[in-house]
Amino acid sequence: MKFLYTLLFLITCSVSAQESLFFNGKIFTGNRKQPFANSILIRNQKIIAVGDLADVNKFSGKAVKKIDLEGGMVLPGLIDSHIHAIDGGETLTKPNLVDNALSIAGLTAYIKGLYQRKEGFTGDVLDIYGLNISTWSSLDSISAAFNGGDFVNTPVFLRGSDGHTAWANNALLKKAGIDQRYIDDQSETLKKYFKRLPNGQPTGFVAEDAVGKIAAVIPDQTNWKLAAEKAMEHLNSLGITAWLDPSAGNTRTDTSVLLNAYAALFTANKLNAHVVATIVADADADPVRQINMVNAIRQKYHHTDFRVQGFKIFIDGVVEFPTQTAALSKPYTGTGKSGVLMFDPANFARFATAADSAGLLVHVHAIGDRAVTETLNGFEKARSVNGNQKLPHSITHMQFVVPGDFIRFKALNILTSLQLLWAFGDVTTIDIVKPYVDPEIYRWQYPAKSLLDAGAIIAGASDWPVSSANPFEAIARAETRKGDLGVLDPKECLPRINMLYGYTIEAARVLWMDREIGSLETGKFADMILVDRDIFTATPEALAATQVKWTMFKGNMVFRK
Repeated sequence: MKFLYTLLFLITCSVSAQESLFFNGKIFTGNRKQPFANSILIRNQKIIAVGDLADVNKFSGKAVKKIDLEGGMVLPGLIDSHIHAIDGGETLTKPNLVDNALSIAGLTAYIKGLYQRKEGFTGDVLDIYGLNISTWSSLDSISAAFNGGDFVNTPVFLRGSDGHTAWANNALLKKAGIDQRYIDDQSETLKKYFKRLPNGQPTGFVAEDAVGKIAAVIPDQTNWKLAAEKAMEHLNSLGITAWLDPSAGNTRTDTSVLLNAYAALFTANKLNAHVVATIVADADADPVRQINMVNAIRQKYHHTDFRVQGFKIFIDGVVEFPTQTAALSKPYTGTGKSGVLMFDPANFARFATAADSAGLLVHVHAIGDRAVTETLNGFEKARSVNGNQKLPHSITHMQFVVPGDFIRFKALNILTSLQLLWAFGDVTTIDIVKPYVDPEIYRWQYPAKSLLDAGAIIAGASDWPVSSANPFEAIARAETRKGDLGVLDPKECLPRINMLYGYTIEAARVLWMDREIGSLETGKFADMILVDRDIFTATPEALAATQVKWTMFKGNMVFRK
């Protein structure tokens, strides 16, 4: 403990100095050419030298502040290649089950407690976030619990942790004007997102765009500036100093509450991370108009450490029962339906080609194997037409990938952004998936090691607030893939070192910032963290419990424990 307080004092003094030399540490650099060092010299915001003390000390001046790490482990600032940061900050201000699986009895007790304490209301709606998606297997019980008693006239909205699903009770459906007639009048695509009873009445369960139809009647009372500040504090405490925010706005407008919140952080000098944003686009719509809109957004919101780099495209939905909107190459068992492909493949190829030609990134949500294949087809067309292999376009999630597509990632230079905290044996990967997915598709669930072996770049991501933003939990999970129901395909376990690269230099590639961040190398920003254990010798369980002692961003300490 004495060491910790002494170290914090020294660092607090040193960050105001122009030059600081950290030595006698176990430093993982994230640089494959020089993975480990014991000393690092920083001047102002940048790294001057990394290596052995004798060599690094040659570059230091007389006024250098020297900090003895006493064997402590230092890493580059961690990078999340797909995280809804400010949305996550919003959930820190709301009732949130943070993906914990509760029994219906436990859920009922929790919500009744909120009701009795008059907590958790947005306007007159009891609005609950973060339900584990396994909850949707009990829709009849949910309906019985929240359509009677205290909730007959009290609107209740339960939001799935996946961000794609939700459930509304009858009072809220009435408030939103959603009944059989309303659904019958919608497009064939939108109808698919309302789960209905045999008589045509809505059950209250909704997915994808239908979620927004209900959410639209709930007033937005969020303090987005506060949400942004809470997100920044939380992520810095986890050692995260950079991320890609994939849905910071949309191409229908040149502004959004999230873009404004980032701008407010910058203005208040509280933007303690490098943030790259992408804007949600419609692959079926005119790419020229949307490119012009994103360029207007880039000019309006371009700040130091915050930049808009391109587009986010939703290719499909999610695979779990009862939603089943992920696009598969074979039908879901007993349904004759293969999910929803949210674009025309030719239109996506046209969009990707235009964006690539304009120098804009395309970051794609794809869950099902067909969605992944069609996305790669579109990128292949863009590469062929433009002859450009440099832009690091990326695909995120990729719960199912067919073996024939593994090698295409390297060939096309398409990066992966994987949430491997989800790759484990539990109800969400077995009970509500395996019975409904063709065995030949199911066997390739989160095929991380196969992708790596085929030469794909694996970048770490969380999708917070869908699940925990803690990188150490994800790194440990990717190594074991172990859950309550066993190990999910042990041949796909990833070595720890690959996940460490995945949360540093490889994630920096997804952000198109690998020349500036992602590794502790001369000339890059001095983003680094000190952790409380040797993460290379810790057991997976101990690795998951790793704590960050301090986080430095551009040479300044932005978090200390």
